[in-house]
Amino acid sequence: MPNADADTVVENFSIATDENKLSSLRNQQVVTLPPDCEVWMTGDMHDHRTNFSKLAAAARLGDNPHRHVVLHELIHGDHFDASGAEDSWITLHAAAELKAQHPSQVHFLLANHDLAQIHGEGIMKSGLSVCEAFYKGLKRDFPEAYHKVNISVTEFLLSLPLAIRCPNGLFFCHSLPTDEQIASFDFTVFDRELTGEDYKRRTGPVYQLIWGRNVTPAGVDTFADAVNARLIITGHQPQEMGYAVNGERHIIMASDHNQGVFAPLTTSDEYDVDAVLSRMKKFVAMPAA
Repeated sequence: MPNADADTVVENFSIATDENKLSSLRNQQVVTLPPDCEVWMTGDMHDHRTNFSKLAAAARLGDNPHRHVVLHELIHGDHFDASGAEDSWITLHAAAELKAQHPSQVHFLLANHDLAQIHGEGIMKSGLSVCEAFYKGLKRDFPEAYHKVNISVTEFLLSLPLAIRCPNGLFFCHSLPTDEQIASFDFTVFDRELTGEDYKRRTGPVYQLIWGRNVTPAGVDTFADAVNARLIITGHQPQEMGYAVNGERHIIMASDHNQGVFAPLTTSDEYDVDAVLSRMKKFVAMPAA
């Protein structure tokens, strides 16, 4: 169990929440990165602490002010204790702390496990509810301050944008709606304040965006054209070898195991699928942090 100070944790989450909301790069639910910068895109992290540490160390954000890092699906990993408590709040807090230290360079995407944790919905893993396990971890590690830490976590997750756009046509989001959902998808969700209806199970556009799976290349084309994207990179779907290619405009990435990957790209160079794949790096090949 970590020796964590609740007030410090709450403060870091609160600072990161404010930076997410007030970023000069953000317009409603989309962060648009500036030209002539680097952007390191990741897949789902799921509390893989070694990979997160490697990424943060390699990025050296303090020495590289034009480098940006995109993170998503940080919670709900494999660190369970004998009682079933899980403490992926540790990686989430480390990311929030990184955001507080480098507010203009660290960016997040809202993911389905984030929304599940906000709502307390049951996602099962090895027979356990990961949302309940997360709560148990907070109660174990902050027995006297669980409620205020939980509130700060929830506010932070609610502050995460839906998408990140680059001037060269790269578009990052956690996942994509199904083909059937894309046909009637409310694309205004990116350009306005969100309401409770947007998060509604199955029918809300936020839910559809971050929970959707198995979109076809034709569906990707429809979505990409609607958001004026050249190439879309998502996570959400597990990838044993770190990534998958879904047609000519969609790459799915994973960063939650040794064979996981990240992609150091730029915001100005033009990319097709092959060009992105040639830039990908495996975490297993990176030096320890």
